[in-house]
Amino acid sequence: MSAALLENPGHSHLLEDDIESFVHVLGWTVMSYLPSPMDRSKRTHIASLLYDHSFKVTTGREEGGLVKTDKFKGGDYPSKYFTLTEPSPILELMRDLASPFRARYEDPPTAANWKTFGVFNTLVLNGQLREEALYDLLVHRYQLGIHRLSSSEWFLGTIQDALKRPDKVSGPISC
Repeated sequence: MSAALLENPGHSHLLEDDIESFVHVLGWTVMSYLPSPMDRSKRTHIASLLYDHSFKVTTGREEGGLVKTDKFKGGDYPSKYFTLTEPSPILELMRDLASPFRARYEDPPTAANWKTFGVFNTLVLNGQLREEALYDLLVHRYQLGIHRLSSSEWFLGTIQDALKRPDKVSGPISC
C-alpha cells in the first residue's frame, strides 16, 4: 500500500497510489527472493522495517508508511545497501519506478528554488548554458516526478523499455 494512504487513511485513492503499491510489491519480492549476498535474516529485517513498520497514534489507531516515505524522500528506494548477488536489471527497474515518488513526498520547491530555476532556464534559452544544467535542480526533478505520476503512460513505458533491454532477465531465475 502507498505510504500516502498508510499515513492518511480515508484519503482518496489515486493512480499514483496504485503505481506506488506495485513498486512496493516488486521491492518486497526482490528483497525476499532474488539471490543476495545478505543473509536471509538481515534481508527479512530490512523488508520488515520498510514494509511492516507501524506505530500507534494518540487516538490508538495504527499508522504506517514513515519508512517508505523517508526512503522516497531521500531518493534511496530500495536502500543502496541492498544488493543482489549478480547485477540485475530488475533492481534498476525498481529504482527507475521509485524515482518520481521523491516529488510526491518531499517538500515542494520554495520560491528561492523557483527563482534559481528561472535564472538557469533563461541561460539555457539564451544558449549560455546546456539544458543538462537544469536536470539536477530541485524544481526540474519535482516537475518531472509530478508529471510522471500524473498518468500511467510513463509507468507502462518504463516497464516496456526495461523489457527491451538486451541485459533483461530472460527465462526463470534460480534462487
